Amino acid sequence: MAEALACDFDDWLKFTLVALNTDDEVFSPYIKGILEGDENAEEKLEALQGILTEITENGIDDLCQDILKKWNLRDDSCVEDVSVQVRPLREEGHVEDVSVQVGLDEKLAKIMGEQAQCVVTTKSRSRDEENLKSAILAQYSQVSDGEVTDSDQEEEGSGGLGIRNTNAEEVIKAERRRDKDKEESQRKKEKDKEDSYLVMLGSLVLVVEHHVMQIVGIRSVPP
Repeated sequence: MAEALACDFDDWLKFTLVALNTDDEVFSPYIKGILEGDENAEEKLEALQGILTEITENGIDDLCQDILKKWNLRDDSCVEDVSVQVRPLREEGHVEDVSVQVGLDEKLAKIMGEQAQCVVTTKSRSRDEENLKSAILAQYSQVSDGEVTDSDQEEEGSGGLGIRNTNAEEVIKAERRRDKDKEESQRKKEKDKEDSYLVMLGSLVLVVEHHVMQIVGIRSVPP
């Protein structure tokens, strides 16, 4: 069931990218790498916006929401599938039976093993994503160094390479933009924290000055 849901998401993402006239073989792994990452929802949304900006100029926010919705629906369905497999035994009232309990434990162990394998696969995909980006950079470099000077040969044989070259460059730009946005966001958070501290410190100074003035005023009053 989980594999079928994964295939459904992959097919939907491929269809969506092809409809945008882009190379799904380049962008699909990159987008899935973002979704499978450890970042929070806001950071994933920013990363998706960065990559989709290089693909299209229209409906970026809606497309990001569709991707996140499809991905979350896939995760929720995987959890629901586990619950459906366990529930029938409980509803039939056989959990108290020792033999059935053993069978239930075996099924739970099998399900947990499958989930653990999914986690391992996710980590493997993350490593594959890093390898993919390295391969894209290498391919971009090779294509740039090996451009054909003859215009006829360029028209006949470099069409596909030209598309992949452009897509690779777009991915690189998106990655740089993503890193830049992260740095700017971090700097803004640090500045906001510093400004908040200065405001708090200023308020504290005013309070102390007020109390000092009160004390001085009390002491200056003649007996």
